[in-house]
Amino acid sequence: MDIIKIDSHSTAFIRPLEGVNAGLIHTPSGMILIDTTSSPAEARGLLDAIGVLISDVQMVVNTHFHSDHTWGNQVFKCPILAHRLCQERMRTALTNDWSPETFRSYLADLEKTDLKKAKEFSSTLKDLHITLPDKVFDEQFEGESGGLEYQVIHLGGHTPDLSVVWLPESRVLFASDLIFQGRYPYIFDADIPTWIDRLNQLIRFNASAIVPGHGVMCGETEIIHLREYLQETWDLTAEHIHAGHNPEETAAYPAFPIFHENKYERLHRANIYYMYKQILG
Repeated sequence: MDIIKIDSHSTAFIRPLEGVNAGLIHTPSGMILIDTTSSPAEARGLLDAIGVLISDVQMVVNTHFHSDHTWGNQVFKCPILAHRLCQERMRTALTNDWSPETFRSYLADLEKTDLKKAKEFSSTLKDLHITLPDKVFDEQFEGESGGLEYQVIHLGGHTPDLSVVWLPESRVLFASDLIFQGRYPYIFDADIPTWIDRLNQLIRFNASAIVPGHGVMCGETEIIHLREYLQETWDLTAEHIHAGHNPEETAAYPAFPIFHENKYERLHRANIYYMYKQILG
């Protein structure tokens, strides 16, 4: 993990090998944590690494419902802010994808294929109490803490509920999973045309610093690279559908853009299959 002090108000926890990035906003009235990672232990580890107490955090922001952004929520006793759809998605997940039955089945499968990962997941589940956001907004939350203004802006794209955090004075943008830097993006809850449009919106922020959801600190070049990957893959998939090709024939076509060759390359074909399905509705 790299801890990057962006300025006097912003710290980024950059974890390209460990998983999701997180952010911390420093204000005279306390700290605002942006995303809580995949487990209570990870969330505590972030703060321990910079000598911040759990009680110093006065607000948590969940940028969207995915487990790697929310499963550390239980550590915090302060308000947890998110878009209304984030709360709804997490509540629904508790009855299906995050149900005890689903966890047991997933763990049993892991024990047959990856014992190390099975032990890690079992350890996470042992102390996990999935905690939903208790403070919600619809389109934009305008916050102020100790004289510092911040905005939590609903954009969607990667997931319907995704929000970014923007500090207008310092022009620091916590972009969440609208940006995957250095690895294939995970798109399986995404609306691809919306995501492409939102990447154009990110460029218009003209941010001085951008913290992506995954990967290292980035700028406009990385936004454009991801936008072009999504657009070209979408357009080429649509051409194959129009030509009557089935999903297997489409995904096997060698001219699809390569986003990154050494990180999550298994998602190359999987993303094509997902776009194929979404285009067909």
